[in-house]
Amino acid sequence: MTRRPHDPTDLYLAPVALAIDARLDELAGLTRAELAQRVALETNREAHNAEQAQHVLVDAVTYLVELHGWDVSWVARGIRLSHEEYSLVLGAPAVFAEFVADPTPT
Repeated sequence: MTRRPHDPTDLYLAPVALAIDARLDELAGLTRAELAQRVALETNREAHNAEQAQHVLVDAVTYLVELHGWDVSWVARGIRLSHEEYSLVLGAPAVFAEFVADPTPT
């Protein structure tokens, strides 16, 4: 059975996924310390534990990205985009896992 988009939000998956993938690529080149600094600057928050790190990473990845109704969350494999029954996970760079494991600035 082929699923077809049933509302305008579904049609925006490709541009939202591409924008977030570009942000992931941009942030992937940073060290853990540089990522911590960048996340703090872009979200105006510092993470002090793994749960906070996951939230600020999602906020940093979506910084200035129009989500068009898509929800973005952290999962063990990366960044999940979801809307109703549709879901897509974009792999996160290794530096994200390092930051979640130790979000404190060095």
